[in-house]
Amino acid sequence: MSFDPPSSAGGTKPPAVNLPPLTLALLLLMLAVYLGLLLASPRLERLVFVHFGFIPAAYLAHDWPIWSLIVAPFSYVLLHGGVGHLALNGVMLAVMGQVLERRCGRPWFLLLFAAGAVGGALAHILTDAASRIPLIGASASVGALYGAGLVLHRRGVSLGPNARVLVALAGLFVIMNLLGLMLPIVSNIAFAAHLGGFVAGALLATRLDLRRRS
Repeated sequence: MSFDPPSSAGGTKPPAVNLPPLTLALLLLMLAVYLGLLLASPRLERLVFVHFGFIPAAYLAHDWPIWSLIVAPFSYVLLHGGVGHLALNGVMLAVMGQVLERRCGRPWFLLLFAAGAVGGALAHILTDAASRIPLIGASASVGALYGAGLVLHRRGVSLGPNARVLVALAGLFVIMNLLGLMLPIVSNIAFAAHLGGFVAGALLATRLDLRRRS
């Protein structure tokens, strides 16, 4: 998220929040879903979390809707459990999105975001296959952006003037989630899912060819 001083040319001012369109759209979608569920009835809210959140045990059930099993590995990243949860993921998405969407292009950026969701879901089901608690939140997709940013930086791709800060944040993301996984003091955070998203983004970034965008 960049905040630029007023332009001297013609006295015009650039937008106060200068986020690329897809990053902004994802942020607004996450906010709209959160606000919509605040206004929804408790029954509707529960149905949304159950069928659009990612529940590993649902894949062992015989009567679970097929459409939910297909959609949930992607849709859970749009759901959040509180203002703090939404704000943290939103800030991290804005920080990484403003760099990677412009550097990689919208199709690759969206693919990275989706790959992080799937990678997080896969890691979660591998580590807690019997869980009946819905996995929610965009942390795995944000993790994919961190993973991609770290790999691209190591490949010599410019991530702008704040590249070192982004790399440091990526390292901190990994360290904190590894510690959470090995020392499960906080039980309601899916550390494995976060790391699964990170790995998915890092692997995908190794296939990303930015020569035509240099």
